[in-house]
Amino acid sequence: MLASRFFHYCRALGAIALILAVAACSSDTSTSKTPRTRSGDVPPRPEKQVDLGEQPQAPIRDGMTGMENAEKIRIAILLPLTGPEAQTGNALLRAATMALFDAYDPRLLLMPFDTKADYATSEQAARKAIEAGASVVLGPLLGANVKAAGDVLAPAGIPMIGFSNDQSVAAPNRYIIGFIPEGEVDRVVDYAIDTGYRRFAALLPEGLYGNRVRTAFGDTIADSGARITAMESYPPDPDQVFGPVKRLGNYDERQRALKDEIRFLRSLNDDMTNEVADRLEKAEALEPVPFDAVIVPEGGELLRTLAPLLPYYEIDPNKVKLLGTGLWNDESILREPPLQNAWFAAPMPEKPAALLARYKATYDEDAPRLATIAYDAMALVAALARDEGVPAEYRFSAERLTNPYGFVGTDGLFRFLPDGTNERTLAILEVHQKGFTVVDPAPTAFPSFGYSLRSHRRDY
Repeated sequence: MLASRFFHYCRALGAIALILAVAACSSDTSTSKTPRTRSGDVPPRPEKQVDLGEQPQAPIRDGMTGMENAEKIRIAILLPLTGPEAQTGNALLRAATMALFDAYDPRLLLMPFDTKADYATSEQAARKAIEAGASVVLGPLLGANVKAAGDVLAPAGIPMIGFSNDQSVAAPNRYIIGFIPEGEVDRVVDYAIDTGYRRFAALLPEGLYGNRVRTAFGDTIADSGARITAMESYPPDPDQVFGPVKRLGNYDERQRALKDEIRFLRSLNDDMTNEVADRLEKAEALEPVPFDAVIVPEGGELLRTLAPLLPYYEIDPNKVKLLGTGLWNDESILREPPLQNAWFAAPMPEKPAALLARYKATYDEDAPRLATIAYDAMALVAALARDEGVPAEYRFSAERLTNPYGFVGTDGLFRFLPDGTNERTLAILEVHQKGFTVVDPAPTAFPSFGYSLRSHRRDY
């Protein structure tokens, strides 16, 4: 009975938060713009990691005794709350609301604005955030919307933390917190090289994501002394992936080589060579492929289509290590036999799993995996706001947001770079039927003189 009451209490708090935030957006828009930092007058960089999980109640200034009297810190969040991406957008808003309540700081006011996943509407939402007196902006979700809103916010000097992973829209004071595929590729390929793999292949999706993976993959291999022996691309159509997988495995040529070998052995007309030919014919043993590891940066249904085609075209997962990106961080792939013992790079799984379980208990529905980045973005803002020794105009300054020691969030340690991109310390996870196993934990700190995992930032 007590647990049930607590559950309904949590849900009620979430509903109240959203009501208060929406009311603030519609009625309180008279606040002046956030003061800007003065040139040459900046606070020192932080000297340690900031753990976003440490959420003590923020002190309230002398003479302030409640939310009504506390100094308000206005945080805008731009999300597609209606339109084609509304389900994801509303889930991210709920996750941010959870972080707001976990922060337990009555000064923080979360103000949602609807982008409708539209470029022009994102610009309008950014203007409304400025008019509402936002000190910092979270979101939008899509890369193009991040650019649209960021171009409006930049002249006003308001920092933003976008939920995209598109590095091309990042810029100084316009940070992206999404999982960057380049970092995931670096991590998993470096680990494979460290464990002895030297000949690599790639099966890549056509389009922007595949191009980004191709560039990062090529750069990582080139820097390592390993080599690429095969590479194929495929369209986003399950009916058109057979040919690329077949070509990757050089299946027709290997089949011809097997038949030629059997034909030659039989031409010798010897009992022993005939016996060998019989065994080859029965086993259909093709020559091995010219690679010992292959990266397949795909997810969802298309990955489940591709995976069984690999052994079908004689790319044996027992002899060739399969590698993936964060798109594999999906329990639906656990039941795919070809993916057993495969590796991919992702955050350590315990904290994200706990947060997603808490989300489901609070809102009675499953959250998208991206919900954790909305939670961490809000938790980061709350953590920076807690330091009462920092003047208001410096709370969300570039010096503080680009803390070189990083921030420890739900998805592990990350940091923003001055160009707006991010770096994350990632684990290597191995696929098993009962779940993902950590085979190499994520580092717990960034090295003093730069992160050891290479970061390939390109303009696309």
